Amino acid sequence: MDVAALATRLRALAADLPASGLAAADAHLEGALAELAEASKESRAGLGRHRLAAAREHLAAARTRLAEAATAVDDYLDAIGAHGTIAPAPTVPGPAAETPAPLDPRHWWTDRVDELCRRTGSSTPAPTTPTKLFNELLRDAADGSADAYHRRLRDAGAETGIRLPGLAWPLVRALAAEHLGRAPAARDVPALQSRCADRVRALVPGIEPDRITGALAAACTLGPATRSEGTGDAAETAAVGPALVAALHRLPKSPRADRHRHERKGRR
Repeated sequence: MDVAALATRLRALAADLPASGLAAADAHLEGALAELAEASKESRAGLGRHRLAAAREHLAAARTRLAEAATAVDDYLDAIGAHGTIAPAPTVPGPAAETPAPLDPRHWWTDRVDELCRRTGSSTPAPTTPTKLFNELLRDAADGSADAYHRRLRDAGAETGIRLPGLAWPLVRALAAEHLGRAPAARDVPALQSRCADRVRALVPGIEPDRITGALAAACTLGPATRSEGTGDAAETAAVGPALVAALHRLPKSPRADRHRHERKGRR
């Protein structure tokens, strides 16, 4: 390969670096943070905002490294005297080149939900509210309708789906407390996971056990999951929430919790 061909190849590779895609991803993360900030007004849980903030930091570091890589290519071409040897690409008559389409979060959401639920189908956007979506998913989970659960979550889209943890986590904590007869603690998470995992994975078979553990830890301890439990992505967190609520709802209630409930009714 001669110097001119090498230079052309290196410049083409530099042009293919996904800087615009990372910029679009950063914009979507910023939007997700805003959505979570709004949702957190109705919940005491952290809702994963610290995780999204950390993701943006990693993304910023990746963008910096891409910029450094592009600069390194230019510096290398200058060093070997090949920077100016690249002839401009010939213009071809016809329509102007189209700019890349912006990243569509719906495509990512659809693909990820399909992967998690191990189902496919044509996506039909179905605008809804987070509360309505949550209640419908709970009904699907109670009915054991994995097809409906998948379709409803997929068609709701990312903007609505990412709000589900704000509705699910307080209920997860409350139901865990009813089952245990006391406020759940970190030590209870493994046992709760083992009792819920099968029902959750019947609806979301692609979810890993450590993601269920991480969701329980985030909800029950009102803190971040540990590194070993995994953090998951937005689609995983949204998919596991209603399924986990439905699974916990089927667990037997502690006699102590029933006694307290009857005492409260008697005081009324």
